[in-house]
Amino acid sequence: MIETLKKHKKAIYLYGGLLAGFLFLIFIAIITQSTPYSSTRFYNPVAIDFGFAQIAWYAVFILTGISIGAYLAYLEFKKVGWNTDLLFDALLIAVPLSIIGSRLYYVIFDPNPNYSNFIDVININNGGLSIHGAVITAFIFVIIFTKRKKLNFWLLADILAIGFFVGQIIGRWGNFMNAEAYGPVIESQFILNILPDFIKNQMNIGLRGEIYHPTFLYEGIWNFFGLVFLLIARRKRWFKVGDMFGLYLIWYGLGRGAIIEPLRTGGDPGDALRMFGLPANIILSLTLFMLGGAAIIIVKKIIYKDQKYYVDMLVENQE
Repeated sequence: MIETLKKHKKAIYLYGGLLAGFLFLIFIAIITQSTPYSSTRFYNPVAIDFGFAQIAWYAVFILTGISIGAYLAYLEFKKVGWNTDLLFDALLIAVPLSIIGSRLYYVIFDPNPNYSNFIDVININNGGLSIHGAVITAFIFVIIFTKRKKLNFWLLADILAIGFFVGQIIGRWGNFMNAEAYGPVIESQFILNILPDFIKNQMNIGLRGEIYHPTFLYEGIWNFFGLVFLLIARRKRWFKVGDMFGLYLIWYGLGRGAIIEPLRTGGDPGDALRMFGLPANIILSLTLFMLGGAAIIIVKKIIYKDQKYYVDMLVENQE
C-alpha cells in the first residue's frame, strides 16, 4: 500500500491539493444557499452517513487543510531543490502522530478526566482534539526527522509554517459546522450588519435567538492575514531561514492567546482545558508559541549568525 502511494506521489500532491481546494470553494458556495438542518442547528455536522458509520464535516475540513498544506509544501520542496519523496515520507508519519498528540494534549489538560482504559484515551469520537498538541507534536517530529535525513531544520520549519496556517484556516470551518468555538452574544449592530447570513444562521444558538460571536471565523481571518504576509515575505529578501517559523508562532500565539481565547465562552470542549487552574490554551498560546517564537528569532541571531535569507535558498534563484 505504502509503495503504491509513493509510486503515484506526484499525482497525489498535484491533483489532491487542487481537488481539496476546489471542493472547499464548492462547499462555501453550497452552504450560502442551504436550508436549515433542524430547529436547533442550521447545518448538518455529518458530511456522509453510511448507516454503520459517519464522516463528520470536522474531519473533512481537517483532511482538506492537510491536503492543501501538503500540496503547497510539495511545490516549495521543488523550489528549494529537495527530494519530494522526503515530504511524502514525513507526512505518512507526522499526520498520525499529530492527531495522537492533539488528543493527548486534550486528555492531559482535561479538568474532568473520565478515562477508564486506553481506548477511552484515544477515542476521538467521544472526546476532543487540540491544535496546540498537534503543533507541538509536529515540531518535535520535524527536529528528529531533519536530523535523521540531514535536512536544514529551519528551512523545513519555514515551509511547514505555511502549512500550519492553511490547516488552521480551513480546519476552523469544522467548528462552524459543529456550531462551536463561539464567543458571547453579539451586541454590536455593526458586526451583525457585516456578518454573512450563513454565519449568523449557524451562530443563532441562543435560547432567545441570540447570535454569538463566531470566534472560529475571527481566528481564521487573523491567520489568513498571517498567511498572506508570509507568502509575500518568503519571496522577498526580508527574513533569514527560520525567522518565518518564529513569526508564525508569534502571530498565532498572540492572536489565539490574547484575542481569540479570552473572547471564547464555550461550545468547544477545548475551552474547558486547564493548566494550574488557568485556561491551558491561553497559557500555551502566550508562552510556548508567542514567547517561543520570539526566542527562536533572538537565539538564531546570536547562535546561528550565518543563516541565509530564505529567498536565497531557492534553487531557481541560484541558477
